[in-house]
Amino acid sequence: MPQLLQRVALFFFVLLTLFFVFRDGEGLGRRFLVLVDQWLGDPGERVAENLARVIRGTVNGTVLVALGEGTLIGIGYFEAGVPQPLLFAALTVAFALLPFGAWVVFSVAALVLFFQGTGLLTAFGLFVFGAAVMLIGDNLVQPALIGGAGRLPLLVALIGIFGGMRTFGLIGLFLGPVIMSVLLTIWREWIYPPGSDLQE
Repeated sequence: MPQLLQRVALFFFVLLTLFFVFRDGEGLGRRFLVLVDQWLGDPGERVAENLARVIRGTVNGTVLVALGEGTLIGIGYFEAGVPQPLLFAALTVAFALLPFGAWVVFSVAALVLFFQGTGLLTAFGLFVFGAAVMLIGDNLVQPALIGGAGRLPLLVALIGIFGGMRTFGLIGLFLGPVIMSVLLTIWREWIYPPGSDLQE
C-alpha cells in the first residue's frame, strides 16, 4: 500500500510538472538557451538543441508506436472475434504507453476468447500475434524512432530506454534516451570539435 501511494504521488507530481512546463515552456526554453549559451558557448547550445530534439523524438516515438501497436492488435481483436474489440483496442493503445501494459490487455482478450469457447488455437494465435507486434514495436521500431531523433545508434537507444526504465521507473522511458543523447553529444564535441580534421 505505501508503495502504491508513493507511485500515485510521483505520477501526480509528474503531471503537475508537465502542466507548468507546457504552460510556460516557450519562455523557459528561451531562458534555458540563453543560460546555456552564456555558460558553455556554442557546444552547450548544440547540446541543448540535441536535448530538445531527443525529448520531442522520445515523446512522439512512444505515442506513435503505442498507436500503431494498438491499431494492429485491434485488427487482431476484430479478426479473432473478441467481444468489444474497439474497447480492447483503446485499452491496448493506452496501456502500451506503460511497460508491459499492452501485454496484460491482449492476454486478457485471449483468455476471454478461450473461456467463451472460441477455441485454444484462436486464443493462442491472438496472443502470439500480439506478442509479435509488441516485440517488434518496442524493440525495433521505437528505438529506431528515438535514436533517429537524437542521432543515437540503435544499441545506445535500447540501453537508454531499458536502463532508464530500470533506474528511474516509467519516467526513465523518457529520461534514459535523453541522458544517453547528452552524453553522446558531449563525447562527439570532445572527440570531433567543430573545424577539426577528425570531425564526422
